Amino acid sequence: MKKIHIISSSIVLVVIALFIYLFMPQSPVTNKKTKSFALPSPEDIIKDEETGLLVVKDVIMITFAGGTEQSAIDDIIKGINGKIIGYDKEHNLYQVKIGGANLKDTQSKTLELMTKYRQIEVAMIQTVSAAKNPGWQNRGSNSTATEQFSSMAEPE
Repeated sequence: MKKIHIISSSIVLVVIALFIYLFMPQSPVTNKKTKSFALPSPEDIIKDEETGLLVVKDVIMITFAGGTEQSAIDDIIKGINGKIIGYDKEHNLYQVKIGGANLKDTQSKTLELMTKYRQIEVAMIQTVSAAKNPGWQNRGSNSTATEQFSSMAEPE
């Protein structure tokens, strides 16, 4: 008798768990393809002599305004001989490779994008490094932020 009671209790618990699982509201399945970026190849990474940053010579990062149709994005990118190699669709950010471009070509395309298309909020060359002291004049490679702040407090 006790065995039957334990078995029936177990069956009831399984049925309740199954009912809860089937009829409980589920969170929507997220699309895993909303973000994907390409890594640069080492031969495409160069030093921009003007800024001192390491950049990808033929890749532009473009942020489009919200509501820009995918067909318009594709047309703009096609118009600069570009190919989408990465994206974050939640933020309308696209990583675009310009076939056969050098750094000057990429800089030119970036300027063209920013001045020609109202759908583009930001276009910039992809950097792969940060400046040691961005916004500061170089006072030597070992200059610290403290030295730079003190030089501002005590102008020459």
